Amino acid sequence: MMRKRLRGAVLLAFLALLLAACAGYTEVGPSESEHRGMGSGDLTVEIGKANGTTTKSIELAGGGDLTLEADVTLAVGLGSYKIELLGANDQVTLVLEANAGETVEGHGQMVTDTIGEASYRVTATNAEKVTYVIQYTFR
Repeated sequence: MMRKRLRGAVLLAFLALLLAACAGYTEVGPSESEHRGMGSGDLTVEIGKANGTTTKSIELAGGGDLTLEADVTLAVGLGSYKIELLGANDQVTLVLEANAGETVEGHGQMVTDTIGEASYRVTATNAEKVTYVIQYTFR
């Protein structure tokens, strides 16, 4: 009887770990606005709650291998949130991380891929009331 309970507990723990590993990234209440002009633009994102890691992108016309100079502002109400701008070959060009009640700013570069997307990675740990702005210009 004791062995069955132990096996059941081990199986349950394994399933919980498996589900946590598959969870990836979750967001509640996201909203985005984007503005583009001649040679520049900005992306503003507001998120109610987030947890996990994912790669996001800014879709730009003009094809691949464009370099963007980017100024980023990140604010977090609770938890923590990290943004990593990605350059050529997904090399990290900027890491910004804000914890509860903080606002941080930084500058980095992004490079568009063959279909005109500039990528960045986000990592959230029980983050709430997240706002970030990416202002970019083409170099």
